[in-house]
Amino acid sequence: MNIETIEALRVDELGEITFAQLIEYSGMTDADLRELVDYGALVPVDPATSSWIFRADTLTIARNAGRLRREFDLDPHGIAVLLGFIERIEELEAELRALRAGAAHAMLRRR
Repeated sequence: MNIETIEALRVDELGEITFAQLIEYSGMTDADLRELVDYGALVPVDPATSSWIFRADTLTIARNAGRLRREFDLDPHGIAVLLGFIERIEELEAELRALRAGAAHAMLRRR
C-alpha cells in the first residue's frame, strides 16, 4: 500500500481506528503492536476490551514505529523508548513556540 492510499484512509466519525487497521497501515506485526501497547507506546481507547480501538492519531505513531523498525531494526522496547523521546521533544517544541509567540506579542505591545 502506498503513502497516498494511507493518507486517504477514512476513519469512522469518532476518529477511531481498529487494531486490524493499525496492523494493515503501520506495516508492523500483530505481536509487535501488542508489545507497543504493553509498553504504553500505543494506548487503546479502552484497554480492557477484547477488540482494541485507537484514536485515529495513533496511526501516525504506529507508522513512525514501523519506520523505526524498518530503518533501525529496533525491537518493540527500543521503539517504545524512542517514541517516548519523540513525544517529549514535540511537547517541548510546542512549549517553546508558545513561549516565543508570547514574547513576540509582549514586544509588540511595548511599542
